[in-house]
Amino acid sequence: MLTKNKITAVSNGSGVCADIVGFDFNDYDAQDVAEVRKIWLQYGVVRFRDIDITDEQHIKFSHHFGEAVIHPKQLQEGAHPTQKEILVIANTTKDGKPSGALGNSEATWHTDTWFYERPPAGALLRSIALPPTGGDTYWVSMYQAYETLPSYLLDAVKGRQIFFQSVYDAAGGLRLNKQVPKSDDIREWPGIVHPLVRVHGDSGRQALYLGAKGVREQDSWIVGLPMDESNDLVAQLWEHTLKGEIFVQQWRLGDMVMWDNRCTMHRRDSFSPEHIRIMHRTTTAGERPV
Repeated sequence: MLTKNKITAVSNGSGVCADIVGFDFNDYDAQDVAEVRKIWLQYGVVRFRDIDITDEQHIKFSHHFGEAVIHPKQLQEGAHPTQKEILVIANTTKDGKPSGALGNSEATWHTDTWFYERPPAGALLRSIALPPTGGDTYWVSMYQAYETLPSYLLDAVKGRQIFFQSVYDAAGGLRLNKQVPKSDDIREWPGIVHPLVRVHGDSGRQALYLGAKGVREQDSWIVGLPMDESNDLVAQLWEHTLKGEIFVQQWRLGDMVMWDNRCTMHRRDSFSPEHIRIMHRTTTAGERPV
């Protein structure tokens, strides 16, 4: 069946991200959404350029890709004043307090809320105000990471599970409503166990699942391995993953990027606190990793 609009994907030489061309946010139908979804599932990251949409349009479009979920930062400084489904990522302040999440610091490699039982399936991030330099976002494919593993690492990850602690965030801060652990052994901390290799709920493809590369020396444990062996294997998997193709998003006003949280990881550069960066984001529900 033909789509209402002539929608195409332009990869620009990237195997991780494609630009969606021809999608009209003011006039689209179910077939147009299905075409975008097909491209999104193929690449893992898609980008819309030179769009001018409202928060309401952003939210409406996001609903086509799953039920809305609230990011933990929306319960803190990242809450939008009127739109409960939007996470505000910004370094702005109001009455001396942050009025957006993350500030101007670097965000290290991660997949969103990896410490949840059901991490989100996707996210849509739209630029509102940008600094002249810095704040670039990077994505890497965890499909590619798994599919290019050397045989000895394939054997090492087969059937394994990974434990992620849920006490500290990737920046090293104590999470909301969490207490400082009494033990130094993260295996005794609150957390979640997920498969080290997960099967994508829509594509059926396998992807490496590493959670996050935080500032702390240790945030995960491969279940059943001695801690030193686990640390060594996790380090090897990270080293391999970050040798893969990385897509770099140098933001422009009018950009919106949608990524599949189940098969990609991302990070963000820091930027000067002298400049303002404001982004609006929605998040969609996902399945429990298997």
